[in-house]
Amino acid sequence: MRRSIRTSLVGAVSLGVLVAGSLMTDRIHGPGPGVENGQASSAGDIPVSASTGLFHPGATDPGATNPGATVRGTTDPDYYTHVRPLLVQNCLACHGDEGPGWSMVDSEATYARHRLVAAMITERQMPPWLAEPGHQNYMGDLSLSVQDLALVRRWREAGFPKGEPAPDAQAASGMGSAHAGHGGAFTPELSLEVLPGGRFMPTQEAPDDYRCFVVDWTESEPQFITGFRAVPGNLAVAHHVVIHAVVPELAHRFRELQDGEEGPGYQCFGGALPDRLSNRAEREAYETRYPDGVRELSRGNFWLAHWAPGMDGHVFPEGTGILVEPGTALVVQMHYYSSDAPGQYDEGTRVEFQLAREVDRPAFHLSQTRPEWLVAERNRSMVIEPGSMATYEVSDTLEPILPYISRITRVPVERIDALEIHSVNLHMHAFGHSGRITLTHPGGRKETLLSVPRWDLRWQRDFTFTEPKVFHRRQLRGVTLATECTFQNPTDHVVYGGYGSYDEMCFNFSYIAVRPAPESGS
Repeated sequence: MRRSIRTSLVGAVSLGVLVAGSLMTDRIHGPGPGVENGQASSAGDIPVSASTGLFHPGATDPGATNPGATVRGTTDPDYYTHVRPLLVQNCLACHGDEGPGWSMVDSEATYARHRLVAAMITERQMPPWLAEPGHQNYMGDLSLSVQDLALVRRWREAGFPKGEPAPDAQAASGMGSAHAGHGGAFTPELSLEVLPGGRFMPTQEAPDDYRCFVVDWTESEPQFITGFRAVPGNLAVAHHVVIHAVVPELAHRFRELQDGEEGPGYQCFGGALPDRLSNRAEREAYETRYPDGVRELSRGNFWLAHWAPGMDGHVFPEGTGILVEPGTALVVQMHYYSSDAPGQYDEGTRVEFQLAREVDRPAFHLSQTRPEWLVAERNRSMVIEPGSMATYEVSDTLEPILPYISRITRVPVERIDALEIHSVNLHMHAFGHSGRITLTHPGGRKETLLSVPRWDLRWQRDFTFTEPKVFHRRQLRGVTLATECTFQNPTDHVVYGGYGSYDEMCFNFSYIAVRPAPESGS
């Protein structure tokens, strides 16, 4: 049964429940049918780690035989001449000696897993890239070209010839350069410790641990963040980092939430809010103290930046930045993965920022969702019945929310000359099936900004366009961003929208910059 529910949200933007840039969990997603202990039991099953999605070191390749495309030439491709350079350039940023995936540094050991490597590449499981090709050009596109995929298929069809061993060529700056953004080299000007004077051991009871730490923003004057970098205290356990900014008037609330949980920080799978607030009793107790408190918390924090393995520094589009006020608190969500590094600590992660006192075009992250979806167990606004699929949609017409944009960016409404849409970022939880983000132009033409035919919460990220979508003030009438999320519930219980690990969400985060008109008399 497929259930379709489409809703419209015009002007009512939740500066939302902010969520991880690349979320991962094995709480709901197991290895999948036919896969046990990392081994595939039938052709077509892919022995990928259920928790990370990275190549699993102990897996047995299924030996899939999709013929695919072929590469013209008189000589079959071999591992050392053709395939190994592909792996060095596209895989070692994560699959290095210190990364979260199994190491591909040893070329012979990697060749021993040739069937697994070929299957993961030809099935587009690796490198991880959710976006369907053919719609947009994105910065830092990690996907392999059609020619590269055809080469790997031909290598497999030829029986995986090895070729003559040769030393690896030095990789380019890898994923770091892919994530560098539009604005050039990253120059850190502010460094903050996530664990001041301490260290943290992720839980050893599960592969994944999502932990939030509240960090004080130390600047005494308003500043624009124009770039970001995370420096993990231990790359063996740090899988992803996401930064949320909390408005100054709510910073003390997040510190209280942190103080109310044992140990450093607090558990936070779904975003900046503690997991425990998804429990009805906990939430009602909190709202007894702070009426409408959970919704206020979700409206009072916003997505700032994220880090993934292989990234060096991410620079926002040149001339843009996000305003951060004195007294702001940062909620740093660490996703730890300890299966390959049991007993190891985060020895002290730092987050670093590139700053500017002024920017040409102030920016913000538009957070698209329906606030009522986040308490759907109460109001049944988002319900995925057992054994069914359901589709939900939210849309925002940009012209009516100009007052909101003005308030966030501090550009007076009358001076907003144009809006630049730079990115999209789809977010669902473990029951997500597929999704799409579209842009309706003046006159009604609809453009697909992002299509994700096979959702995997482990690889959520910003998809930044090589060129922004620009609309001048006079063109804004009818310009609409719409986000569609399709869910699949294979369980025997109802799934609701909400904040918790076993709830669902439908979000888009878009980085939008404002072009101000010249001031009168200038």
